Amino acid sequence: MTLQQLVEFLYRFYHKPVVIGLELPMRRTKKGNPMPNYELPNDEIDTITIKTQNAAGATEPVPTGDVFSVTSDKPASLGTAVGTDKGGNPAIVLTPLVQVSPGIIVTVSDTAGLKVATLVVDIVQDVTPTNIVLDTADATHVSQPVPMNPGP
Repeated sequence: MTLQQLVEFLYRFYHKPVVIGLELPMRRTKKGNPMPNYELPNDEIDTITIKTQNAAGATEPVPTGDVFSVTSDKPASLGTAVGTDKGGNPAIVLTPLVQVSPGIIVTVSDTAGLKVATLVVDIVQDVTPTNIVLDTADATHVSQPVPMNPGP
């Protein structure tokens, strides 16, 4: 084996996808800690890009002809499908089918035999504020002199 052949072999070995990865946003708690599960509001459909990585963890192009599939361990609670992201890249599409359901396991596999990707999804209620509420039960009281104006 020549040096050139060895370099080409090592390049193919190290630059060959071996694992499926998902491009996820880093969601954090109020204290700044990463959230353990992917929280999916029940009124949203999320699209998550599928990536492939080599043994060193670097992103590699998807193998030619590779076909992805996605499953949910609770298909009555979370609909899953393979689609594309805005850039036309392969992606999974998550559709909540119930109001609340924790701990749903989503598995992404492919026809090239790469190591599967798993994602734990919690379907949660949308907690976006929609109106203003006054907390009169916890109002504070401070005394003042009686006003001179008798009122209307």
